[in-house]
Amino acid sequence: MTSESPLLLRLPFTGRWFVGQAGDTPNVNHHMKVRPQWYGVDFLKCGGDSGRTLVRTTGGSVEDFYSWDEPILAPADGEIVSALDGLPDCVLGQKDPANPAGNHVVIKSAPDRFIFVAHLKKGSVAVASGERVKAGQVLGRCGNSGNSTAPHIHLHVQDGPVLNQGRGQRTIFQGIQVELSGKRFENVDWPLLSGLFVWPA
Repeated sequence: MTSESPLLLRLPFTGRWFVGQAGDTPNVNHHMKVRPQWYGVDFLKCGGDSGRTLVRTTGGSVEDFYSWDEPILAPADGEIVSALDGLPDCVLGQKDPANPAGNHVVIKSAPDRFIFVAHLKKGSVAVASGERVKAGQVLGRCGNSGNSTAPHIHLHVQDGPVLNQGRGQRTIFQGIQVELSGKRFENVDWPLLSGLFVWPA
């Protein structure tokens, strides 16, 4: 696997989610401003009658977000090289910049591919360093820990295991359903872009 080969992943959840940040240019994805987080993706769960809303009512609390406390799944097979739990979930509109990833898990899926899954709920991380995981296994639950202003999941892939050291790697999500501008694409393998609605095929 070369540094240019995209890593093939499954979506780290069930149900329908919105892609809040993704893509390969800074104008559509703020993660492109940080080299280790290049191609990073932010996901928020959707609900309601339209399947397009992020909150149940007014969005006045973390619990009102459809993302909150949703199971988060391993996007690939691999070895857990880091798992952090115990950091508090932020109140809405506040961040914890001292702990940018918050509660998170790092999966080594290849010698130069480390998958970071961040902003998990305090006390929910269900795996430990050294453990082998399979794609689809529960890692924890969606929270609002770290540098996060509302419940969501951040995912990016680096070529090294230390957060924000190294270079971000391209990803392709396999076997997904996509809605783009009202059009649906069935069971596709795509890189992601901000503004999509996605769910497992």
